Amino acid sequence: MKLNQLQILDAIVQSASLSGAALKLHKTQPALTLAIKNLEAKLGFDLLDRSKYRLQLTEKGRIFHREAKQLLNANEQLTQLATELALGNEAQYRVCYEQICHMQSYNEIISNTFKHFSSTEFRLTSGKRFVSLEQVNTGQAELGIGPWFDLFHATGDLESLPIGKLDIGIVGAKGILPKQLTYDELQLYPCLAMFESGLSIDSDRLSYSKGAAVMKIDDISTLKSFLLSGAGWAMMSLGHCKKEIAAGSLQQIIVTDREHQFSAQIRAFRQHAMHHGPVARKIWQQFELLSQEYLNNNGR
Repeated sequence: MKLNQLQILDAIVQSASLSGAALKLHKTQPALTLAIKNLEAKLGFDLLDRSKYRLQLTEKGRIFHREAKQLLNANEQLTQLATELALGNEAQYRVCYEQICHMQSYNEIISNTFKHFSSTEFRLTSGKRFVSLEQVNTGQAELGIGPWFDLFHATGDLESLPIGKLDIGIVGAKGILPKQLTYDELQLYPCLAMFESGLSIDSDRLSYSKGAAVMKIDDISTLKSFLLSGAGWAMMSLGHCKKEIAAGSLQQIIVTDREHQFSAQIRAFRQHAMHHGPVARKIWQQFELLSQEYLNNNGR
């Protein structure tokens, strides 16, 4: 059997007449009749009941048409995919989206783009500290979303958009550490920290720890769960544990002789390129609008 025979059968079913199907397919009625008869001969049973005024499927024809419809839908999707790929749409789009920076507005941009380009496979990764910068610089991701410091521009040929702010502080389970203590006193308690990246600018020093026992974790949710269990303290996003701090299960720790709270920008970033595909352009345009809104609201 041939695909065009299935298309003819479906057109006849949709139109309930040869004339309607012929008009829809821009073919003659005799051509359609011959195609269906050839298909029926190949199958060994009648597809259409021709005894009534309007053409109807036989019982076997209904079962056959139902399965044929799935094949026709798959063919239509395959044709659409081929068209999109021919237009330059990316077959795959990779985003490294650090968990510490998760926000609903970023999720919506990624989701909207994903739904618009349904034939593109989206891959989202996260993990160790500054992993988004590392993956974008090494070509493992087309887009990074993560904390941003000015020296990051020195790591590669990047363009970036400020899209938010990250407040970072020292957090621990209530009752495990004193609310206030000195930096040296803090080192007497175990530290929980994200794995450092492979970047030369990254080191253990960014954990704010100077020799305390350290548990390294590559997932921010797991880190928070260990904080809640009283395993130690961590330098982490205050927004990520806002609810727990408000509920009293976690508390922010004040270091009396050192700066203990920091702020950093969140940026979307990618490598400079002469050409970006449709998926990359659409998602970047949406982050550009979000960036403009962020800058307007924060006095640039």
